[in-house]
Parts: sequence; structure tokens; C-alpha cells
Amino acid sequence: MMNLNDFEIHIDEMILERGYDYYENDRVISVEEKESNVYEAKVKGSELYTVEVELDDETNIVDTLCDCPYVMGKYCKHQVAVFFALQDMKNIIPGENSLLSQNRAENRADSGAVRRFPAPKKKPDLKKILSERTKDELVEFLLDIASEYEEIKQRIELMFDEGNDEDEIRNSIELIRAYINKNSDCDGFVNYDNTFDAVDGAYLVLEQARTALEKNKSLHALDLTLCVLHEMVDLLHYADDSGGVIGGVIEESLDFICEIAIDEELSSADKENIFNKLLEEASDRRYEGWTSWRLALLGSCAELVETPILGNKLEKHLDSMLKNKRKSPWGSNYFEERVNLIRYHMIKNIDGHKKAQEFLEQNLHYSDFREMAIESALKKKDYDAVIMLALDGEEMDKDKGGLVRQWKKYRYKAYKLSGKLDEQRKIAVELILDGSFEYYQELKSTYDSKEWLSVYPRIICLLEEQKRINKDVYTRILIEEGEKQKLLEYVKGNPPAVDDFYTYLLPEFKEEVYTLFVQYIEQETLLAHKRSHYRRVCALIRKLKKLGGKQQALDIKQKLCNENKRRPAFLDELSRV
Repeated sequence: MMNLNDFEIHIDEMILERGYDYYENDRVISVEEKESNVYEAKVKGSELYTVEVELDDETNIVDTLCDCPYVMGKYCKHQVAVFFALQDMKNIIPGENSLLSQNRAENRADSGAVRRFPAPKKKPDLKKILSERTKDELVEFLLDIASEYEEIKQRIELMFDEGNDEDEIRNSIELIRAYINKNSDCDGFVNYDNTFDAVDGAYLVLEQARTALEKNKSLHALDLTLCVLHEMVDLLHYADDSGGVIGGVIEESLDFICEIAIDEELSSADKENIFNKLLEEASDRRYEGWTSWRLALLGSCAELVETPILGNKLEKHLDSMLKNKRKSPWGSNYFEERVNLIRYHMIKNIDGHKKAQEFLEQNLHYSDFREMAIESALKKKDYDAVIMLALDGEEMDKDKGGLVRQWKKYRYKAYKLSGKLDEQRKIAVELILDGSFEYYQELKSTYDSKEWLSVYPRIICLLEEQKRINKDVYTRILIEEGEKQKLLEYVKGNPPAVDDFYTYLLPEFKEEVYTLFVQYIEQETLLAHKRSHYRRVCALIRKLKKLGGKQQALDIKQKLCNENKRRPAFLDELSRV
């Protein structure tokens, strides 16, 4: 059996080296102890893979599993990376164990020296190292690495060059592009795995923009942020952003532009300059197809409008967008709602709160406007108005389940705050049946323990009568109320659920749990067609054994071996159980 302090001698050298590279390059994203000595880790490969490792008290590796598709050996590089991470977590120094030393000696005698990787070390104290060097040494070092790495050169220029704002803009663009180029392939495309590193330059420039705003250089802060926007929107055309990394930088940039627009230190002249820049930016062709980002820019424009002249310029632009709305991939109703929200903020700034309130009331058919009206009524403690607005919303949006639920929640809040207990309880039941478990706890708190004994069974019955039972709420209520027999009946109708609920059913229903695990294992076997699936099946057999069903685990293992003689990979995995 492998141990954390000697696993290297049991693993193919190439896999060992690749796993160590993954560990050294921080590909092990997280390691969590799910239960005593059972660890689950996330490892970033071509995808994000999950590795499970079970240890005993002597740090022997009892079991391990990875959901990657690797089938060429017992262990993959992702598992090896996690073994090294666990060594680090447990402060194990390879080679100190006397038994390991003996094994290594025997291995050398049989097959020559075994390559050993260095034990994980604590990161050095860079501040201490650098503080011990002279200024000339540090300057020479920085010049050396700046000549070797373009992105470092650009970063130094951005941080320390005391040139004018135009120089900083130029340096910022070069820095962003340096990081992009470093992480592009030979065709100039940024693959999914490299997007995180490719946007580092953009984040550095955003930091500079924040520094500029803190120094009350709002126009320069905007120019730096627009640099980021331009480079990131363009990057979307030659990058795989399926993880939303580049889009995240764009959203953060747009949020920061809004921060600039609402900065109280802005002068009227600065507001007008920023307004004109943003209006021009929103007209840029690079945002074609990105309507939400264009509208976000116009939303920031609305925050800057103080005069009818600027208001008319923005209104003209909005009218033009509405005329061309059919070209938008968005639903016209949602598009019009966003445009009218921009108008609302513009009216509020130019004409004041009363006119804005009138405009809001004219647009209650839009959900965002209705929500603002409800929030305003709540603030005024006008609970009757909240209830009326919510009921009207429920009727208007009766075909939109999510909005109906939202209006009901507002109605519940108004009933609760106004002391209407019967109405509060009634709407709580409706929300529970609609899938909101948090209202179950609130409803329970409105009854004494004796009354509650006659209330919750009716809710369970109502859930059971639904055409499509809400499984999450139903099972959570059964667990909350200790209804184990009903929970068992539910799991019997859905054997895979035994993996989620066995802890609540043991030890009272252990034989039933063992039988359900066997059924689940058989179902999973029918779906298994690659090694990662086989490992999943074997992991379930091990779990069954660990829960006390040793004989059932042995029987199902033997049955699967007999039924899968033409699946060598499956037999190989079963042999390890």
C-alpha cells in the first residue's frame, strides 16, 4: 500500500514528473477534508477535475479517484499533484521514514536509483531577500528581467514612469497587449486555459485607473478604463472566453466607469467631458452585438446629465437605439425597459424626484420599475401599497413563474411587517410549495410546538399531491421533522438519492440502505462506458463496504466481475476494491 511519504516509488516516472509540475504551478486549486481522512481536491487541467483521496491514520493511501478520462495507468497526474499537496498540508518530508529508506534501498538494488522530487518548501521571504540587496543590485536585476520579459518591462514603465498622462495611456495599452501576446498561441489565439493570465495586464491598468480617481484625475481614470474596455472587447474575437474571464474584466470596467460618473468630486465641466466621451464610446462599432455593454455606458451617461442640453443629446441617442431595436438579439420588451430605466435616472437628475416618480408610475408594466415602486413603498412603510403593487404584478406576470414568486415574497414581507399573521402564513405555504424552503422555517416560528404538529403534515401532503414534487423542499422537510419512514419511501423510488440521504436513514434502516446502494451501483454500471465511470462505480462499492454492508459489497463486486468479463478496464478497477 502506498503512503504519502513514499508514493513516488510506486508511480510511473513520467506521470510523477507531470504531477509534480502541476503541483508546483499551483494547478491544485483547493483541497478540502470532507470527512475524517477523506479529501476532495480540485485540479485545473484541460478542464477542472475532482480528485478524491482517502487516507488512514498512518497516511497510507487507502483509496483515490479522479474523474479525468486518463486510462493508461493506475494513477494520473492530477492525483499525483494532490498527493504532493497533501504531503505539504501534513508537513511530511519524503525520505525521513525509516521504512521508506529501506524500500528505496531495495528499489535501487533492483532497478537503480529512484528519482526523488524535493519536499514541498515554504515560500521564501522575498521582502527580506530584497531588503538585503543594494540599490544598484536591484536596479541591475530589474533591468535584466525587463529585457527578458516584455510584460515586466511594460509594468515597470506603467508603475514608475513619471511621464505625462498620454505616456501612461500608451504604456497601459502596451502592457495589456504584452500579457495577451505572452498567452497567445502561434496563431494569436488565447486558449481557455490561458485567459486568466492573459487579462492580468488589464487588471493592472484598472488598478492604475483607481489610483488616478483617488487623485481626483477622473478624466484620466476614464481614459485608462476605456483602454481596458477596448482591448478586452477586441480580445473576445480571438480568445476562448467560455469561462467568462474576459467578460468579467469588461463588466468590472463598466462598473468602475459608473463609479467615476457618480463621483461627488466631479465639476460640471468634468461631467460634461465624461458624458461626451461615454456617448461617443457607446456609438463605437466594436459594441455591435454587445447591447448590454452599450446600455451600461449610456446608463453612466444618465448619471452625468444635469442640463436639458445633455438630456436632449442622450434622448436623441436613445431614440435612435429604439428605432433600431429589431436589430438587437434581445427581446424588445427587455430592451425598452433598459432604455426607460436610463430615462428615469436622467429625468430624476434634470427634473427632480416628482417628475421621476410620475415616469416610474407610467412604467409599472416593467418589472424593474414595479420593484422600485415597491421598495419605495416599503421605505415609507406603506404596506397596503406594497400589497397592491405585488398583487397587480402577480396578475400581470402570471405566466412568468420567477416574477410571480418575487411579487409573492414582497407580499409576504408586507404582511409580516404589518402584523397580518393569517395572510403571512397563507402566502408562506404558497412559497414553500413553490420551492422556497426558507419560508418553512419562518412559518414554523409562528406556531408553538404543539400547534405545529398538526400543521406540517398538511404541508407534506400538499407537496405529495403536486404533479411535480419539489424534491429539495420535500426531503428537507422530512429531515427537519424526523420523518425517516417517508424519507426511506422517497429514496426507494429514487435509488441514486441514497447517496445523499443514507446518513439520515442509518442505523434504523441499514438493510434497506444496503439494498438501495446495490440498486444504485447496478444503475451506474449500466451507464458506465469509460474508466472514470468505472472508478465511480467502485467508489460506491467501497462506500457500501465502509457503511457496514461488507457482504453486499462483496456480492455486487463478484456479480459485476462475472457480468463484465469483456471490459478489462472495469475488471482492473474492480480488482482494486
